[in-house]
Amino acid sequence: MNSAQLAETLDSIASLGREKSFAEIGQLLVDQDEITLYSLVETDLGISSNEYGSSTSAGASTTLFMFKGASTLIEKGAASAGQRALGAIAAACVAQVCEDSMVSEEEMEEGAATRKWAAVCDQLLESLPQQSPRSVIDISFRILAELKTCGSTPSPFHGFLPMLLDTLGAIGQVEILTKGQALAAASTQDKNAGDQSSVMRSGSSLKAYWVDSACAYRWDPKSSVAVCALLREIVLSDRQIQSVAKRMLRQLKMVEYTELPAMVYQLLLFARKGLKHEIIAGIFEVFDALENESMQHEQRKRWRELGDIEGTVMLHINYSIKQDFELGSALIAYGKDKSEMAVDGSAHGISAFSFACLLSLARIHRFEKDVSDLLRAAILRSINDRISLETTSWARPYVPAMPFDAQRLLKATVARASYGWDQVTQSLIQLCLGLIDYTYSAAKRSSKYSHEALVESRQLCMETLRTAFSGHAFVRAELVDQILSRVMFQEESHECFLDLLRHLASDDHESLRDYHSKIVSVFDSISVITPATVEKLLTAAVPIILDDSQFRSSLLLVLRKILFTHSIDDRRTALSGLFVLAKCFVVDLDTCQVQNMDERVRKQRADMLMSVLLEILGLLRRCFMQQPEVRTMSYERLALMLDDPCVGRNRFFLNALCGTMQSEFAKYYNENKAYESPINITQCINPTTHKVVMPISSFLQCLAKLASNLAATGLGSNPTTSSSSSSAATLLVQSSQDIWKDVCVRFSKTQIEDFELDPTGDYSIGDPVGLRNYNTALMVSGCLDASLEQALTHCIQGEACQDCSNGNCELGSPEMAMKLFSKFARIADVLCSLCLDDRKKRIISSPSELSLMSLQQLARVLQLVLPDKHRLRNEMHPLNTPENGHAWYVSSVDKASLWSGNQAFIKHILEVTLARVSCRLVASRNINFSTNVTTSLPAPDTKVLLRTAYIVYNGVLAYYVNSQGAADMDVELPVYLRTRSSTRGRSVLQLSAELLLSCASMLSTNDMLDEMAAAVLVPHSSPIAREEATAQLLSNLCTMVTAFLSQKPVAAKEAVHILSLMNLLALRLSRLSSLPSVDSHVQGKVYRSINSVVGWGLRIVFGEIPEDSSLLKALFVLLTTCQPFLQPMELLFSSGALANMSHGNEPDLVELAPVNQIVSTVRSASKIQLADTLNDSGMNAKDKDDNEEEEEPNLEVFTLRTIPALITVISMWFKAEIHRIEWVISQLSRCVRIETASRPPHDSADLSESIVFERRVCLRVRSLAQILDQLLSIHFTGKVSGDLVIRSLNDLHKIFLLLTKTKLSCTELPITEEYIDALSLICQNLNTRAYSMFLVKYTGSGDAATGSGSFASADAKGLPLAKGDGSKGKGKEKSFAGVTASRNAKSKVLRDSALVSSLVFQMEQTEKHVMQLSTKFKVPLAHHLKRSTARDFRIEAAAIPNPIMFQDQQLGEPEEEEDDDDDEEEEENANMPSHRRQSAAIVDDEDLGSSDEETEVLLDVDVSEDASNSGTGDADVMDLVDVDADSDSDENMDDGHYRTKRQRRYR
Repeated sequence: MNSAQLAETLDSIASLGREKSFAEIGQLLVDQDEITLYSLVETDLGISSNEYGSSTSAGASTTLFMFKGASTLIEKGAASAGQRALGAIAAACVAQVCEDSMVSEEEMEEGAATRKWAAVCDQLLESLPQQSPRSVIDISFRILAELKTCGSTPSPFHGFLPMLLDTLGAIGQVEILTKGQALAAASTQDKNAGDQSSVMRSGSSLKAYWVDSACAYRWDPKSSVAVCALLREIVLSDRQIQSVAKRMLRQLKMVEYTELPAMVYQLLLFARKGLKHEIIAGIFEVFDALENESMQHEQRKRWRELGDIEGTVMLHINYSIKQDFELGSALIAYGKDKSEMAVDGSAHGISAFSFACLLSLARIHRFEKDVSDLLRAAILRSINDRISLETTSWARPYVPAMPFDAQRLLKATVARASYGWDQVTQSLIQLCLGLIDYTYSAAKRSSKYSHEALVESRQLCMETLRTAFSGHAFVRAELVDQILSRVMFQEESHECFLDLLRHLASDDHESLRDYHSKIVSVFDSISVITPATVEKLLTAAVPIILDDSQFRSSLLLVLRKILFTHSIDDRRTALSGLFVLAKCFVVDLDTCQVQNMDERVRKQRADMLMSVLLEILGLLRRCFMQQPEVRTMSYERLALMLDDPCVGRNRFFLNALCGTMQSEFAKYYNENKAYESPINITQCINPTTHKVVMPISSFLQCLAKLASNLAATGLGSNPTTSSSSSSAATLLVQSSQDIWKDVCVRFSKTQIEDFELDPTGDYSIGDPVGLRNYNTALMVSGCLDASLEQALTHCIQGEACQDCSNGNCELGSPEMAMKLFSKFARIADVLCSLCLDDRKKRIISSPSELSLMSLQQLARVLQLVLPDKHRLRNEMHPLNTPENGHAWYVSSVDKASLWSGNQAFIKHILEVTLARVSCRLVASRNINFSTNVTTSLPAPDTKVLLRTAYIVYNGVLAYYVNSQGAADMDVELPVYLRTRSSTRGRSVLQLSAELLLSCASMLSTNDMLDEMAAAVLVPHSSPIAREEATAQLLSNLCTMVTAFLSQKPVAAKEAVHILSLMNLLALRLSRLSSLPSVDSHVQGKVYRSINSVVGWGLRIVFGEIPEDSSLLKALFVLLTTCQPFLQPMELLFSSGALANMSHGNEPDLVELAPVNQIVSTVRSASKIQLADTLNDSGMNAKDKDDNEEEEEPNLEVFTLRTIPALITVISMWFKAEIHRIEWVISQLSRCVRIETASRPPHDSADLSESIVFERRVCLRVRSLAQILDQLLSIHFTGKVSGDLVIRSLNDLHKIFLLLTKTKLSCTELPITEEYIDALSLICQNLNTRAYSMFLVKYTGSGDAATGSGSFASADAKGLPLAKGDGSKGKGKEKSFAGVTASRNAKSKVLRDSALVSSLVFQMEQTEKHVMQLSTKFKVPLAHHLKRSTARDFRIEAAAIPNPIMFQDQQLGEPEEEEDDDDDEEEEENANMPSHRRQSAAIVDDEDLGSSDEETEVLLDVDVSEDASNSGTGDADVMDLVDVDADSDSDENMDDGHYRTKRQRRYR
């Protein structure tokens, strides 16, 4: 029967509709072979091998009947026949589906084939449990063959194949035919044919083979997602999951861009089975490669397309993490690993895409804090690591590249946010805001990040926020809200956010137009906002104020309302805002007049600005009638405005202000010349409370500036004004000048008695009369100061006055200024000497606190009284301008020669300038009102600072140095330099040096120190680079310090200030040299300059310099600042301080040569000082000769007073070096991980780079240990410096412990010779010194002439006490001293025991881990550890006797004190047990240093304070110190006072 006949028979049987019909069909199928059944299924499914897509049958009903018939046959008991038929039918269906999958969708009849295959697949699923193992195997591997051939599996099998493979895995042992070693898929029954044989295989092994084969075959890129989805549904073992994940990740690199999101989503779903970290890493690796490829691609279209795809992938990742939180944890762990090192061993670190995915993860509340902490720490750590690497030049060749580039990541994230990454912008904003807040909080506490790293990260976040604000409108509202909320609540970071708002407004103020109402609403909370904050907020909003009239009107309305509230603080805050508005309008009006614009537009804008100015002046006029606190602030802010050049030349503003000021001045002006004083001072002070009601001094200062500006602008000659207004203005200027002439002349003739003041009277503010006198004197001094300023200004600007041109102006003469200054100096002297507060302390310490002169005016005066000789001689000097040319400068200097001859005047001007540069408050601004009000001065202008630095450098310092070194002996110094020590207080030279340092400090905060170097040098030479200018200034300052130290008497304080300035310049120069933009030529010059500074510094230290601790400390700080940038070839001097040093192969020898030389010299000097002191107190001649052999020349500067101060500075440098090494050791761990990851899997070669790095670290640690070894042997260190040395040893042990732990965790690092050398030096030499030092420092025993007695105080060693430390005194004083000594003794014992116990603990921790390292590497290291008997002891504070008990006995019988002590000792020994008495003895230093003897030491403890610091004497007391021996015999003799090491506790 052929297939057609069989099909008709089957249809006819099935049409009967009986249950027996399917049984009959089954019986009919038994008699058919597999070929017939295959043909029947093929015909029924309507598939022809020649014509695809043509249907030759009505449907698949026959095939369905065959499935049911075979199933019924199995149910009836004929399992073998039924399974054979069922397997043949299923195999035929699978074959037909596989053949149909090769037909394209266009060639097939739409939907027909899909419906048929779906029906067949349903039957396959139903019949799957009834299939025989052989059939299951055949079907499975038929589909695998389809995957191998086509690269994909048919889509109808996506639900069937996972169940099929599960069934395959559940099969037990089955016999498989093999031919040779290959697996055969044939179903032949002849097992003995040819060389065929059979093997037994389980279903699980066949399933594993199927999965491995599917992973090994090539997948069609277009069907990759379907194959991944199919494999994801299969139940896999752990090994299979790993292989499938690797195959899916490999396929991810082959798919098209459009398939990437779906493929990633399948991978994320597959990650639920495991390997989450590997899958996340693989996904990011693919996208990192695509990112690098797109960046190199020339077409921007592909880059944008990738951005859109990456945005879709982020959405998939975010959604998958919401379904599986463990996936989010894996992503965070991946980010943590990549932020420290690359997983694949590369140095690129975290990529922009992975960074964006982490930001997207932050949108999930569960991971928000973790992601924020991770990214914040990564950004700060990357910046801090980069800065640390710049300052650690010795480790730079070994440290691997930083894995996290914060600037690149933030910039890329913001740029890509417009192309698919918009979902991460919100998280990026929150990250930057949180990071800015964190930098301010971290700056207040001890943070592991440096201050430079915090500032740089803050600036980076601000730039990121600026870019995000300009590019993304949807973040603007939230960003403005965040800025204003921090301003309103006055958070720590509000100043930074105000700067951000200023930048946003300057970049594009139109983008802030929708948020004007929010800015205005901030002023409703003005009661909690400081005036400085209001000024910065309004300064930031200036572009908006000028262009938006509605915003301007709303703002003025709010300020007007606040200006008249009850709170004085609120009024002052609103007033500060009004002055900011007034200044911005005046400046804009000045700009409008010179700007190139249409005349009609210019006139409209000018009219608008003038109307607003008139409104503001009306409000200010009302402020002049309010409380004195408000008035004072009004006059101060107005004076600062008038100092601005734009305001000073604005004729409209000056004209409008002049009338108001003159009308106010008329209330206090005495026109009647019969009165000595031109100002009615009594009217300015309340006669009842004696409080100031009118700050006349601030008012006169403001009026003087207004008069000067009126005269300078030539208001009366304005051609644009009418004749009537011009004449009125001329009269106004003339009347102002006449008034000031009268005021200055009358003040110059007044005496202090004219104001009802007595020079010897009471000026204390606690008494009403004294308060009246104080306030009156304060007002008079302010009026004199304002008159002096007006006289100086009028003399400088004499051309504006007609009388000055004729020589008839008394105000313009230099003598008038000197008269006013003498009056001011007299009353200032009274105030400084007699003004006392309630506690009888001086209120005013210097006349500079009484002056109200501005920095601009002081700079004008200084350029005349301290003239630049180069400018006087050079007509083409760069500072000569058309307005102030060479002729004007020469004539002005000649006119000011009278001022230059008055040293007191120049000192006063310099002191006031120093106070203005340092932003110090003026005394008259903080007291004398009904309420205590404090105001802060604004930071000085940068241009004025640069001009001031130029004046003092060239007019005083450089001129003094050039005069000292001039060959012409006829060169005369000015009076203020020639009479250096003739006046009281600081000299002009010292004030100039201090002022130059203050200018540099202020400029360094604004990162403008390079501009200062160029400003003081460029006028004398051609323009040079900033690095070369800084290096040249350093060289000039070296010459200057040499000149200061070579004169008699030595200018030590001046040299200290210049050295501090050199330290700032060297630090800045070293940072500039490490920038990538600096070329090698300039960098070489920088290094040579730094090396020359170091050589010069060493020659100064070991030369003839005075005994000054500040000078030594400044020199050492300069040397340590330059130390990391020393070059070996540049420091090899043929002569000088380093000539006698042998340069070996030690890499740290040259870099640490300055420190080594200084420490060794101090050590030698301390021995010489100790020898001289012991000789005075009875030292034998032999010891003196031994010490004289070690004496070195030029050691007079290192004395008992300077050595402790220098050791303190050295200890601080040591601590900084320890901190750098701690960072380097952390980089060593990262280097090991990177090199291990980059090594092939089965490569066991040594980590050469890491080993070299570790050896370099060990050499550095050993170098520091050698320095510390010398510090431990220095005598006379003092209490504070001695404790610092102990803490340095403690820090060194911590670092060595960290290095040991690193070697324990990294088994690839062997134990090198350098490590053993460092171990021997630290754990043997230094520990031995430490144990001996414990006894000497805290007990006073030991040999003072040897190293073991290095830390003993003078009185403990039996040396002569300092003056005032003797035991002289009478009864009650001695008794009180004894009580104080007892208390100090207990506190000292507790403090010292804590310090010692901490050090001993670190020692034992180091020894413990060294022994672990020895055991792990099988290397003996125990013989490098030194144990000592003086290591386990406890001072019993309760055993210290009261010194009062022995006071009378000590006073009455001083000669028998030693005998009494011996008797007490004998009694104690007699009361001790016999076995204890035999071992008790007094031992000397050799016995204490031995580790084999068992001793108990009876030691004298000095309970007094340090003899060099204490002013009262106290008696020595005896203390019993129990020392536990190391031998085991003492453990058995423990009686409660002794403890073994296991029982020891640290106190």
